[in-house]
Amino acid sequence: MSRIELDGLTKVYGSDVVAVDDVDLTIEDGEFVTLVGPSGCGKTTTLRCVAGFETPTEGRVLMGDRDITDEPPYRRDVGMVFQSFALFPHMTVKENIAYGMRVADREYAEQEVDERVEEMLEMIELPGIEDRKPDQLSGGQQQRVALARALALNPEALLLDEPLASLDEKLRKQMQAELSRIQKELGVTTVFVTHNQEEAMTMSDRIVVMNEGGFEQIGSPDEVYHEPASLFVADFIGKANVFQGRVVDDDGETVTVDTGEATVRATATERLDPGTDVGVVVRPEGVSLSRVGSEEAVGDGDGRENVTTGEVNLVQMLGGTVEYRVYTEGGNELIVTTQAGEHREDPLRRGDRVRVGFAADQTTVLSTESVVEDLDVEHATEPEAEA
Repeated sequence: MSRIELDGLTKVYGSDVVAVDDVDLTIEDGEFVTLVGPSGCGKTTTLRCVAGFETPTEGRVLMGDRDITDEPPYRRDVGMVFQSFALFPHMTVKENIAYGMRVADREYAEQEVDERVEEMLEMIELPGIEDRKPDQLSGGQQQRVALARALALNPEALLLDEPLASLDEKLRKQMQAELSRIQKELGVTTVFVTHNQEEAMTMSDRIVVMNEGGFEQIGSPDEVYHEPASLFVADFIGKANVFQGRVVDDDGETVTVDTGEATVRATATERLDPGTDVGVVVRPEGVSLSRVGSEEAVGDGDGRENVTTGEVNLVQMLGGTVEYRVYTEGGNELIVTTQAGEHREDPLRRGDRVRVGFAADQTTVLSTESVVEDLDVEHATEPEAEA
């Protein structure tokens, strides 16, 4: 398997449409890296530059020690699975899987082709379907056959362009597990493109969050989720409550942020000067929730520096978790996620009065140098001070 390297990769369409803007990335042998971001961020263009379907305006694409920037796709030794699967409808499963071997530079013996097809069908756990046509297969089966075709020639790298987008949710989760299993089993270097954050978090060794042609953050799923490098990343990867304000004090351990209506105490990884504009990010699962007047009410000496009261506006059962939307007394909305059984004996309902709180160590403090108004974040501007 081979390392893939992007060196100053830039792609400009026409005279001024910058799809990919001077990005650098090294993907190690056998690594599973996902490019994730909103529509139009440049992730598919980046993948197509690796595949050879797009020629970079500037920069290089390297595979191992070989510069493949100007090589055509068929000389790059990569397998690619498209969103539409792109199976040949007039061919059988066997003919689809064997297609790359039929058109390859070297000639394969018929027995060698048969053995490889059988091996691929075993790998994707679909033996015995080699004589079927694509229209006789389910969506998940078609996806597996497309994957088998891409891997039949033992490519140095596997490129996946949103291959799960057309599947229903249950099948998509099954195929996430299957893709991960097959990738780890083969150890093939993989670049995966998706706009689905859950897919990126579930399947990747590392995630590359893209925005407007550039890389906002590169890191493990845990790093990107719990240590976002920007407000954009905090918003795009998962859900977030964001408190915008200005630093009024930093004692080296806790930062105090004035949001205009109240103060929020947070933990920063670096010293921040008073007057610095920041956003304090807290994930929904980092916020605690209790009914007003309950014996174990949030904020009663429990170490949570930030407490407010409000009213439940929405309750959503999400399987193993429950998501609440709480309107605070200041008219702002907080997202709170709890385990499904936490309030089962005395369930909270819309209109209930609650107390919500979070500790400073559940927060991430980020500079607001990026234009916050352009972010589709779950905004909040307080909690207000405890009465």
